[in-house]
Amino acid sequence: MRTISIVNQKGGCGKTTTAVNLAAVLAAQGRRVLLVDLDPQSHCAAALGVPEDEIEYSTIDLLLDPPSGQFDASQIGSRTWEVAYGLRLLPSTVRLARAEAPGGGLMEAGDRDRRLKRGLDAFSETMDYCLIDCPPTIGMLTFNALRAADEVVVPVETGFLATRGAQRQWSTLRAMAARIGRPVLARIVPNLLHDERSLDRDLLEALRSHFGTGVSPHPVRDHLDIREATAFGRAVIEHAPESEATRDYQRLAAWLETDSAAVIEPPAPAESEESSPSSDASATTGGTVAESTVAELGDVSGIRGVEVSSRVAELVQRLGPGRSNPATAVQVSGDGGAGRIRIVQPAALGDCIAITGDFNQWHESGLLLGSLADHAEGEEWVGIEIPGGTEVRYRLVVDGKTMLDPSNPRVVDGPDGRPASVIDGLVGSASRVGFSGADAGKSA
Repeated sequence: MRTISIVNQKGGCGKTTTAVNLAAVLAAQGRRVLLVDLDPQSHCAAALGVPEDEIEYSTIDLLLDPPSGQFDASQIGSRTWEVAYGLRLLPSTVRLARAEAPGGGLMEAGDRDRRLKRGLDAFSETMDYCLIDCPPTIGMLTFNALRAADEVVVPVETGFLATRGAQRQWSTLRAMAARIGRPVLARIVPNLLHDERSLDRDLLEALRSHFGTGVSPHPVRDHLDIREATAFGRAVIEHAPESEATRDYQRLAAWLETDSAAVIEPPAPAESEESSPSSDASATTGGTVAESTVAELGDVSGIRGVEVSSRVAELVQRLGPGRSNPATAVQVSGDGGAGRIRIVQPAALGDCIAITGDFNQWHESGLLLGSLADHAEGEEWVGIEIPGGTEVRYRLVVDGKTMLDPSNPRVVDGPDGRPASVIDGLVGSASRVGFSGADAGKSA
């Protein structure tokens, strides 16, 4: 049985849609497929028309009491739903949400990170494929899925922040490879593509340039048929078998079956010493992935809660490497870390550009950015000076909508738990403390 985990820390990228429709296409091609829902939201059941109130056996039961041998046909029939010929669903319920909590049963188990693999072994002689729909978090459930998987599929929406998040996801998988102690085979699937939009095409090309053959040559476009099928509780191959949406998934399935995945090697021991979890890290972090991994690699997992418009993405694309884009933040006065920091943004970002953060008690309307006569190309840039001397968290308020700074890749949690951009004000006079388009990804 070939086991594939479908994972991305970012919500809304189409994990469940990819899992459901890829599983249905493979089953239609004669494969025996088990679809496992590892997300407590139980979206796979909803997408396939399985009534949640009739579910008696679910993934939490498999995790808490893994079978010791192979399931026979009657046991499989009583524990899974046959949603189409050749396709069976092991659904989840809200009970799964307790699995990672103290007293939930999973965290107390000595083999807590291998429970799913043990459970799935009971299906290994009966199924050809097992597809696992993972939750949008990096915790013990996702780690179980990565332990159990032969390879990983990462659906990525072709949007600016989602594409940037793919790089973080790749790094997360590398850290996971270090903890697992073996390479991870991975594929990126561009999803929800609008191929008529130049921005989507540019971002798709950026994915291919960065990840090479690890990116599917067959993106899944944003089809109305897919949304309609989900609303009716069906896979798109059942809802619209002759549609372009179905053909997208058929091409994706063919690539999955015939082409090799990219290989993500674990970092060298010296490189991973500080960033990778140790073998007993789960014992010191309550059983979840080690805090060092989350801090290093998971800092944008909540970005879905911040609105960034396509206009912002286009602007950042235009002001990319090699183009005229001044620093987001420059210290302009003070010595040895005191003084003030100037936040700079392109005026084309919006009609009304403000900033809110630690320096103004996060007032929702923020402080307006003014034009900069003394800055490069001053008539096209706006800015404001704020107190320095410490780490400063902030968000932009553009035309009344709160968003991250699109030129600053550094993100932490704000006081309300949502993501916030951050700069370090503890630098010398006139030092760079922010990021430009050409410096995105470099440490200040």
